[in-house]
Amino acid sequence: MSDHESVSSNDVNEEELEFHSEASSEGNTSSGVIYQPESGADVEEEGFDIATHGGGEIESVPDFDGSYALTEGFSVLDEGEAIDLATIPPACQEEYEQPESVCGRDDRVKITKTTSVPWRMICKLIITKANGGKSGCTGWFIGPRTVMTAGHCVYSHSSGGWAKKIEVIPAMNGTTKPYGSQVGTSFRSVTGWTKSKKPTHDYGCIILPNDTLGRRVGWFGFASLSDSSLKNLLANNSGYPGDKPFGTQWFNAGRISKVEARRLHYMLDTFGGQSGSPTWRLRNGKRHAIGIHAYGGCPNKSTRITKPVFDNMKKWKNV
Repeated sequence: MSDHESVSSNDVNEEELEFHSEASSEGNTSSGVIYQPESGADVEEEGFDIATHGGGEIESVPDFDGSYALTEGFSVLDEGEAIDLATIPPACQEEYEQPESVCGRDDRVKITKTTSVPWRMICKLIITKANGGKSGCTGWFIGPRTVMTAGHCVYSHSSGGWAKKIEVIPAMNGTTKPYGSQVGTSFRSVTGWTKSKKPTHDYGCIILPNDTLGRRVGWFGFASLSDSSLKNLLANNSGYPGDKPFGTQWFNAGRISKVEARRLHYMLDTFGGQSGSPTWRLRNGKRHAIGIHAYGGCPNKSTRITKPVFDNMKKWKNV
């Protein structure tokens, strides 16, 4: 099956399930746990976003031009350590596709109140790679101990494999760490990424030592949505791009311009360092991630949360 075929997220064959088999930094692997719902059904896992508020499809962010976000791209897309942290490169520079991109007019908006929901559930990641080098990514809580991110943030083929450790800093705001941080040394991904190097399977997570941070900041829900639910959907994204002042979080939003079997395309502005950030739907005050941001190229791309991805996330959430 071509990666460019648009199929139901619930239409999964045996080969595809094998690519979603769990890979662990501890060395043990297991097959993905797959449950097939009624064909075409949307499947959701609720989050724990303390004091959730707001409605509509785009987050309420001061100075963000929502009218521009509604149409951007559619004319062409119808179908601490003693190191200088500011010099840490984004992890995506070392992998296999074009890094994240600013598309057209840069209408990103800085998040100033990072301790509010949902911004505090989004984390700056400082990665110590297998070869001892440093890189930066973005992550987000999906459970009390579990931080979701891109696969290349936890497992870098070009740097020797699994990260040695990752510092997770929720709600980081410049040099300020409002909730402190935790260091994770236990990671998960899937063999489609760690063995087969498939960009369409570029997702993973960090398992923290305890639930101290997650219980304080809350976590996102996530959903496996059908093609029809995703088409033209207004989506939100926020993370820690490397072209902005170190440790600052930036937001953008817009429509999903193309839905593929394993990827979502959009013209939301991002930049290297934002790999692993959440792409989410806001509806009736509830937030559900629908993709894991990973690559650029205008359109930029998220790994789509299909049913096998959803099942792995639910398993990792409950570790």
